[in-house]
Amino acid sequence: MSNVEVKRPSVLTRRFLIVLVIVAVACAVASPIFCIYTPRWANESHAISRNIPAALMLLAILVGNLMPRVATSKHIALISAAASTAVYMDMSLWIFDNIYSARTAPSPYNECIDWIWGPELQYIQQLLRGRLADVPWMVWMPSLAWWMIYTFLWFLFNISFITIVRRRWIDIELLPYPASYLWSIPIIAAAPERRAKGLRPGRRFVMFLGGLLLGFFYMWPPVLRFLVPWFPDIYGWSSPPYISWWFGAIDATLVPGIGDRIVALLAIPTNIVEYTSSMLLPLDILLTAWITGIILIVAYQVAYLRGYYSGILNVTIIYRRRDMLGSMPPFKIYAVYWGMGVSIIIFWLILNWRYMIDTIRAAIKGPTREEWENEALPYRVSWGLFLVSAMVLMFWLYAAGLPLAGAALAILTYFLGNMSGARIYGLSFSIGPVDWMYLPSLTMYLFPNVTTTEQVTPEYANTIFTCGWPTGWLNYNAPSFAMWYRVAKDVGVKPRDMFWALFIAFLAASLLSYPVALKVYYKVGMASSVRGILEPDANWLIDPATWQTWPAMKPWWPNALIGAVIIGVLSYLRVRFIWWPFDPVGVYVGLHNNETIPMVWFVAWLIKYLVIKFGGMRAHDGILVPLVAGISAGTALCWFIGGIAALPKYLAA
Repeated sequence: MSNVEVKRPSVLTRRFLIVLVIVAVACAVASPIFCIYTPRWANESHAISRNIPAALMLLAILVGNLMPRVATSKHIALISAAASTAVYMDMSLWIFDNIYSARTAPSPYNECIDWIWGPELQYIQQLLRGRLADVPWMVWMPSLAWWMIYTFLWFLFNISFITIVRRRWIDIELLPYPASYLWSIPIIAAAPERRAKGLRPGRRFVMFLGGLLLGFFYMWPPVLRFLVPWFPDIYGWSSPPYISWWFGAIDATLVPGIGDRIVALLAIPTNIVEYTSSMLLPLDILLTAWITGIILIVAYQVAYLRGYYSGILNVTIIYRRRDMLGSMPPFKIYAVYWGMGVSIIIFWLILNWRYMIDTIRAAIKGPTREEWENEALPYRVSWGLFLVSAMVLMFWLYAAGLPLAGAALAILTYFLGNMSGARIYGLSFSIGPVDWMYLPSLTMYLFPNVTTTEQVTPEYANTIFTCGWPTGWLNYNAPSFAMWYRVAKDVGVKPRDMFWALFIAFLAASLLSYPVALKVYYKVGMASSVRGILEPDANWLIDPATWQTWPAMKPWWPNALIGAVIIGVLSYLRVRFIWWPFDPVGVYVGLHNNETIPMVWFVAWLIKYLVIKFGGMRAHDGILVPLVAGISAGTALCWFIGGIAALPKYLAA
């Protein structure tokens, strides 16, 4: 496993470790509190909590440039990583939503759900009403402790495997991780080290700031309208035919001349940020994505003309037509999409088996001096952590009422989804197939005879419910761990320093977010909180009738297999022929969970292509990339400010 790299000294001094712990604890505590008090219109209550790290990064850059001897770009990168990882666990609120949903579900579901879903109904009612000074911690701690440990076990499982493949993905393949530009560009271009040498921030930072201002003021009118209802709807996004849950996208099924003629042109994005952010993707991904989108639209139209999808042109509202197309023959695209998504890591492992064998051999031989210097963890530690966390996860799920086979399939499901997602995220802003309909796709095959409510068993209920959204919410950020390793490489941070920053942050978040959320809910009440309660999931996630037609009409496994074969063939061609232009990740991105938007990919591809052709890579890297990264950052900052501006109104209420 030889790898020649420039030696990067560690910056994890005792003093800086204390700083990281403080940042992690503060973000882990603040994130669920802000989420509870942020209205749902503000990015599903995430507008403040999820953008704390970006605001903290910009503040750290400012302080670092004013006092360049206090911090370096490496310190800023590690602080940003710790903050970003810690705030993610505002997802603990979604676990409480499902605890409420499970305990208030109708019979037989509430009788089948195991002890991890909270105490008796009377305590759930206390959680709902609030206005209580004291929390009965002894009653809540068994289930809370299970979720805290379960959350951290998934972190160890995900980070250990990503650490194993880090060298291949980051140092050799150089996966760009487009999301990393939002961090690495400002951190590097405005590094305090430049100020210490008497240099001004680089031109890329000027372009980033210009994009940040453009993004902020572009998004400010719709955000301001949420704050001041009488403010005019300048873009028209708040009324039909625009989609309420897809900001700035027109529901094409409602547009005369389009929705009543073209079967699968479902959405027309008008939000410029959607186009500019796509320009951060590699050219080959964009090319493959827009071609895939057009092929899919044409294929649907041909199928309709041949008699499939009868009456679909009369089906309006995007998600209704999308679900009809995605779940019905002949394509059953939802199944194809799932098969593609989970197989990306499978075929990567097949095509890179020598690398994986080398890591196993290195683990058996023991760590070398080179491993200690260049890797986040020695391979022996990474493999050991991966295997031990998998075994403990299996035991943990078994203790929660899942059969051993169900626990094993749950771990396999999330391994395939998370690690495929980590590679997909390396080339796009997409992740693996982790929507609700895909999560129990493997585990449901353990219960072929459960087709009605009367046949529901505790093993079935606990397996299907636990392996669905609740576990999914704890795993959606797994691809970001690989992204932070990419930031570490770009900024010059030791991989081991980045590992410990992520470790500290997730440990703090796992331990603190649940009790903090419980305490606040007992104070204000879930029902009366600004965020409110999500719609109950238990009723329909456990209902056997749901899984007779999702993710597609049975049998859907042949369609999933076709999706996997497509990824396998494209993966081989991509490795075998350097000139091959179509990327398997691009096909997956182009399907876009059956929400076909080829125009976005085409416009982004065309602009990116023209910039490179006439301006060269200097214009691309020095102007286009920092500008569009800044636009995305400015949009996020606008929502952050908007969420903060809304707090006084809702706190007063």
